[in-house]
Amino acid sequence: MEESMLLPIVRRLNAMRCDTSGKRQRRTFEQFGIPVCEVTYVRERDEFIFVRFRPQERFCFDSIDLTAIEVYDSLYELRHTF
Repeated sequence: MEESMLLPIVRRLNAMRCDTSGKRQRRTFEQFGIPVCEVTYVRERDEFIFVRFRPQERFCFDSIDLTAIEVYDSLYELRHTF
């Protein structure tokens, strides 16, 4: 049985939440070496800021699950475009 594609995304987001080295943690998610989206975790507000590069969209989430779903959808779209 294959591992869920959401698990690695959730792990990365959770690592951002657990890292206490700064007030903000930023990660870029890529597909085929192409930057697809970026997530910034703001510790003081316990909030994830999601930015999709194409089309340009920006959302704020207080849920790690909703953020992971947006990242997954962005990667899925690019993966299935080619």
